[in-house]
Amino acid sequence: MSLIFVEAFGQLSKIRRPRSRYSGTEEDLYSVFRTRAELMGWSTTTADTPLYWGMNDAELTAGTDPYRIGWVQVGPKSYELDPLRAFRPAVLQSEPFVGVRFAPHGGDWRSMEPAKLLLPLIQCLVDALGRFGVVALTGFQVTADYMYPREAPSATRLLSGLNWFYASPELPSHAIIAFDQGFLGGHSETELERALRSKRSEAFEFGPIVAVPDTHEIRAGAETHIRSIIPARSGLGVSVTLPEWTASAAAWALAAVIDSAQNVAPEVRRFTVRLSRLG
Repeated sequence: MSLIFVEAFGQLSKIRRPRSRYSGTEEDLYSVFRTRAELMGWSTTTADTPLYWGMNDAELTAGTDPYRIGWVQVGPKSYELDPLRAFRPAVLQSEPFVGVRFAPHGGDWRSMEPAKLLLPLIQCLVDALGRFGVVALTGFQVTADYMYPREAPSATRLLSGLNWFYASPELPSHAIIAFDQGFLGGHSETELERALRSKRSEAFEFGPIVAVPDTHEIRAGAETHIRSIIPARSGLGVSVTLPEWTASAAAWALAAVIDSAQNVAPEVRRFTVRLSRLG
């Protein structure tokens, strides 16, 4: 069953603990993230079909971790490739995961690709964190596991949404995206650079493959179901100039690099990438 684990790094100040107006109980990141996703139609824990993911877990770590604010783990929506019928989602309740899950019942299956769901997923996480205080982001780390084999490029929606960033206040930000040793499945970094050229625009500019400082390398996260699959560091990454420092811009850059890598190595089923703001 496919999994995506996203960590947010930075600082959370003026921390507060919102309480439910119905029960008076203290809310946690899981409940706030889940309801934000349901409000926007990105996910659901009811019998409805989630658009992008099913909820697994989330935790606020500000105050207990000097750098990580919080994390969330979700299960991307899965669908069966059926030549005779439209895509048929299948709902499954499965421990230890919580909520509505999507899983195969035979046949040829695919999961929602990380590049397609990463923008709403990261935006939802940042929105939820903002309910607990003032968020100052420095980066994100994305770990994916048990992904179904890649079938075709999915960058069309990424490129069609670029106009949002053309209306930015023109305050560019520099970042670096580190990746693990297995990210390219044995292919060369030159192939990734070539794939990224198709995503160059007036809004985002991807630079060459560079060495990543130790402080911006991928690293093992919190106690989660997939902590044991954090791959070995490669020491390499991609430099990128973002049109602005926002959750949407950071997510777009991560999604573009992941999509490009999957075009190069569609067989890769697990990876970790980390975007860090420079300066």
